[in-house]
Amino acid sequence: MKFNLPMSLQTRVGAVVLSLAALSAVAWGLSHSIQPAHAAASKSEVERITAAVNDSLGASGVKVLSVADIEFVDGLFEVVVNHNGSKKIIYTNASGSHLILGELMESKSMANLTEARLDKLNAINFDKDLPLGLALKSVYGTGSRKIAVFEDPNCGYCKRFRKETLSKLQDTTVYTYVYPVLGKDSVDKAQKVMCASDKAKMWDDWMLKDQSPKGDGNCNAPINDLVNLGRTMGVTGTPTVFFQDGTRASGAIPAADLNRRIAAAARAK
Repeated sequence: MKFNLPMSLQTRVGAVVLSLAALSAVAWGLSHSIQPAHAAASKSEVERITAAVNDSLGASGVKVLSVADIEFVDGLFEVVVNHNGSKKIIYTNASGSHLILGELMESKSMANLTEARLDKLNAINFDKDLPLGLALKSVYGTGSRKIAVFEDPNCGYCKRFRKETLSKLQDTTVYTYVYPVLGKDSVDKAQKVMCASDKAKMWDDWMLKDQSPKGDGNCNAPINDLVNLGRTMGVTGTPTVFFQDGTRASGAIPAADLNRRIAAAARAK
């Protein structure tokens, strides 16, 4: 979880902002793999914690969405917030005097419980929420499985991810959303790609072969629609992958992990 809050805000969160080391100490007390069990917080707890988080982080655009009691750790509460259009998780005590800006790990398996929870909170309806008409479509094998990928043309991680992982997928349809957020040159390249007669080929020529997009880009390309879509989906970095079950993964994840998640999402779907 990356809030990118100003240091001045981080130092004034309650009495103390607990470090990730302290969070690891909390997770150390968990003895076996578990899924977070959440219970409804009382009205007074919700009001007190919401007020504390708003007072500490409200100026940075953080808005509290929900407060829940994490039953397997006494005195620890989960606070789901909206920050820059996406959902994040903060942990706090009952008074809201201390906030933990970090990830909760299960000690034995080192499973990232925060990440798993965020996957569910930020899940989308793949078939309804993604306008496939805006995407570049690539079919590998039968194409029976599906993923959607948001990429910026000047994102080095995206290029490596496409070369080393996406282009080697089997039986998967990849819907690519050109998401030019890294500057004017990204927008210029995206404009040329989205004006090409064969958009997917021009995109692959650039991402896989470093052949710069050609043409004058003189068409009514849906660049604003693509950027707005990514923001609406809470895409804060590229590449971001959405799976058929609505979950997502950020960054150039390894091929083995990608294939495992594609298969699991297809089964769940």
